[in-house]
Amino acid sequence: MKLKISGDKLTFASAHILTKHDKCARLHGHNYQVEVEIEGELDENNMIIDFSIFKSRIGELLKKYDHKIILPKKNKDLKIETDEKQVKLTSSNGNFYRFPSEDVLLLPIEATTVELLSKHIHDLIKEEYQQFSITVTIAETPTSVVSYSGND
Repeated sequence: MKLKISGDKLTFASAHILTKHDKCARLHGHNYQVEVEIEGELDENNMIIDFSIFKSRIGELLKKYDHKIILPKKNKDLKIETDEKQVKLTSSNGNFYRFPSEDVLLLPIEATTVELLSKHIHDLIKEEYQQFSITVTIAETPTSVVSYSGND
């Protein structure tokens, strides 16, 4: 059986930069909508998992992305310098940014595309819920949506 969660608690607003992209190489943001589908066997209570507990846990996981500037640590086109107070970012096109450290979330990915964000969030959920098949769907706009299930 499959269970799907979505809604207001599974959203986050973040800013990011996509290097080597005409329009998105500048700092910009999205209001991301997340949907998580799990597939598994029924438990002794005839449920795959308790909706409210699962939705609450995923909502907590997504909170760390909300109202942050998300930066990819593995991107070779970005120079990222950090200290306890600030994050300095220089892009390959010469743009320079300086942000308070508490406003930045550094991610262990190559780019903050919705494709890699969906894989990254999938992998975090899968660590905790290994017994389930998981699909994470993220919409950065109503018409730009990606799903990742770990089989891709």
